[in-house]
Order: sequence, then structure tokens, then C-alpha cells
Amino acid sequence: MENDSNGNQNSSGNLDAVLREYLKKCEIQQEYLDRHFPRNIPNDVCNHAFIEGIKFENSFQPKIHDFVPFMKYGDEELFLWTHTKDKETALVSLVSNIIKDKNFWKNIGTVIQLSYSYSRDFEHDIDLEYRWFYYFDSNKSIAEHTIYQDSDRNSILNGTILKLTDLYDLSPIIELLLRDDKAFTAMSNFYSSMRTHYCCLICELEKYPVRKHLSHEPEIWEQANVISEYEIAIVQACRCVEALIGKPSNKDNRSRLLDHKKKWFDQLSIDPDSTFQKAGTTYIDFYYHLFELRNAAAHSYGTIPFHLERKQAVEAQCFASLLLDGYVMKNIISKEDTVEKLSINSNIIEQVDDSISTSKTYPVND
Repeated sequence: MENDSNGNQNSSGNLDAVLREYLKKCEIQQEYLDRHFPRNIPNDVCNHAFIEGIKFENSFQPKIHDFVPFMKYGDEELFLWTHTKDKETALVSLVSNIIKDKNFWKNIGTVIQLSYSYSRDFEHDIDLEYRWFYYFDSNKSIAEHTIYQDSDRNSILNGTILKLTDLYDLSPIIELLLRDDKAFTAMSNFYSSMRTHYCCLICELEKYPVRKHLSHEPEIWEQANVISEYEIAIVQACRCVEALIGKPSNKDNRSRLLDHKKKWFDQLSIDPDSTFQKAGTTYIDFYYHLFELRNAAAHSYGTIPFHLERKQAVEAQCFASLLLDGYVMKNIISKEDTVEKLSINSNIIEQVDDSISTSKTYPVND
């Protein structure tokens, strides 16, 4: 110890030495982590992602530790992992390192999430998250794995339980969104619109005779809380339409207008001069109106649009929904063709028992 001016000992020298030793240990530890658990995911030691938020009942008779190929597209392949005795089977993605060299990775998890919501008229939703496993080994339990950013390991088994046939039923939509950037962009924007402001498309578009959810405007004490939601919903619905059919052409230029109308037939199988029942006007007229509404919603210049009604947001969302349906139906392929395109394991689909739903795993022969 060093002495101060009064001859008393102080510990500053020892404290400095302890601090230097501590920092050196931290540096060594970080070097070890960087070497054995690199964070530039995906990489050679961390390229398996457990897709949290979805799982499958076991009527297709999987055994514990089964790790079975199910679907593949581009640089990503999905496997079914039965990780625990008598627990639902998980979906795991094996991802190529190549995706880091791309400007944008349209991952299958996001596409499944969009497809699921679309198939249910955006009435139901699933939130999927990639949980990355280091040194993945299907013969080990989840507890034995090291997980990247493992702040909530207990949540990993949460999720919506489906049958494998449910995912197979979604496969044509999944294939379309993976193949077609226009479809992906349009559906992503519409999904955003519906999450911001929900409306029951089944009732609003009168898909069934009985309307369970009657449309209504907010009470006066609710209005201030929802106007901004209407604005965002309108803007995102319009972006969906714009992704599908583009911006409106000049109405005064007849030849350009006719060319534009032809696009409606060719790309959506919709007659633009037919009636959009929800608004009581033609599709083409509402299309022009929508962009005027979008411009007002997107550029309010700091003012509050007190005149904005829920009815306008709902009409915009219904309009976008019908155009999106038209595009999907025009461009989707059959399940049979999807099996080939996505390398779907049809054998395991055939093993699903539609009469039961169980978490029981199949016995392993000794």
C-alpha cells in the first residue's frame, strides 16, 4: 500500500491492480464468447432457428428427437422437431449464411404469419419469432441448448397449436408470397392496416347472411383516441392497393385510362367499372377517391382531421381487401404444384389423423 502525506496507508494502488485484473478477465471472457458464440447470425455454429409462436399436435405419430424435413424454399429449410416427450412438435428453420449478403430476407416465418392471418380474414393472428440455437443438436433437449438473447426461455414453448394439414392448406399462399414481391408487399401493408385498426371483413363485406359485428362510429369521448388509427389504416390500405395496381393515371387522358382499366382485368380479374358495393360507387371511382383520402391522411400538416370517420377507414380496408383477394386468386397455384415448388414432405402430411388431436409422442421401441 502507498502512504499518504500523513504517513497513513491507502489502497488506491491495490484498487487499480484489482480493476486491471477484472477488466483483463472480462476481455478474455468476451474473446471466448466472440469466438465460440459469434453474434453475426446466421453462421456456421448458429444457423438453426426455433420458430416460437407455432407448434403442431402429434397425430402424425412423431417420436421424441425426430427431426424431419418438411418444406424448403431458397436459402431456408423447415424441419419438424419433436423435442420433448408428450409435447407438441416444433418448427425449426435451417438458414443459409448466404442470406446475410442479400439486401432483404423474406423469411418463411414472416410469410407463414401473413398467410395464416390472410386465410382467416385477419380475424386471428400469430406472432412468430426466430429463436436462434447455438450448436443445435436435435437429440438434446431445449434446456441443453444455448439460445441467442435468451432473456425469456420459458416463453419458447408458447404458441398456437395447429395440425400439419393446416400448414399444408396455407402452402399455396406461402408459395405466392415467397415467389411474388408484389403480393408480399401488398399483404404486408394490408396486415399493418388491420393491426392498426381492426374491422370485421366478414361482416363488412357481407360474406355471410348474418352480421355478427355491426359497424359503428366511435362515441364522442372515444374519437380523439382513434382518429390517428384511422389515418394510418387508410394510408396502409392505400399502399396495399398501390402495390397491386399502381397509382391512378390521369383521368383526362382517355388512352392511358383505358390501359389502366385493362390492368384491372389482367391482374385482378376485376371490372373497374363494376360497383364497389361498400361505398356505392364504381371500383375505379373509389380508387381515385382513395388516393385523395390517403393524401389528406398522410399530409395533415399538424392539424387534427376531426371530419375523419371510421366509415372511411373501413371502406378503404374493404376495398384493399377485395383487390388483394383478386390478385391472390389470379396468381396462386394449386396445392399439388406447391408440393413440388416448396419440396413439401407429403408423406408426413398423409400420416396426420384428422379425427384426433394429441400432444402424445409415439412410443420408441427399445
